Amino acid sequence: MLGLAGAAPSRAADYDFPDFSGSGRPPNFVVIPGIRIAARRQIDADTSVETYLLTQIGLAGRPFIIGASGFSGGVSISRNFGDVSWSVTVESTPSWDGLFNSYASTGTELQTQISRTYAFEGTPWSVSPRLFLGYRFSTDNTKERSKVQVALPVFYRVNANLDIVFVPKIDQRHVPHWTTVRNDVVANVAVGARYQWRPGVQLSAFVGYENRWSSAPEVRYSRWLIVPQLSLRADF
Repeated sequence: MLGLAGAAPSRAADYDFPDFSGSGRPPNFVVIPGIRIAARRQIDADTSVETYLLTQIGLAGRPFIIGASGFSGGVSISRNFGDVSWSVTVESTPSWDGLFNSYASTGTELQTQISRTYAFEGTPWSVSPRLFLGYRFSTDNTKERSKVQVALPVFYRVNANLDIVFVPKIDQRHVPHWTTVRNDVVANVAVGARYQWRPGVQLSAFVGYENRWSSAPEVRYSRWLIVPQLSLRADF
């Protein structure tokens, strides 16, 4: 049967879209629509396994053109320890230039994250601080990288179907096979909403501002992002 769609609260507003190819500085305004399809199996009261596929395209420029496209698919095992949630994920991330036009590379990422939800009793507010660790291997070794991220999603429950979400996060990325060893710091602040339209179907949209500081000047950027997403999930 169908269950609540979409990612867990601690994963709200997650996106790690591939860099746009081509010459010049990265675009400073990007729209990244996506569709996420998932199937989840509840092993016991505290343990679940989920498989998922997320397809995204990146629109940038004036007028908008499809600068990159890709999908991520993987398997995730989650375990709850009271209010603490821990997960381990293996994810594959093929990407293309344009609309699935010219194949760029495929990454394989190992991820783990731990989060805890704090609900403020008697109020519609909750927070879910999260620590994320990941390492991505890639067929293009310039895209291999490690990632350490800290995020603090804040939720305001409007009603049973609608949440307003504010997500500040910062991460450090180490890229060992760039032209020289490269280190990035990426900070992002996003605000948006998640709406459960019906069981198993969730709509979300976020507006974010992101800045990347880097030891490689050519990949530094500041940009606005709009990220609408349709999420479908079946629980078995």
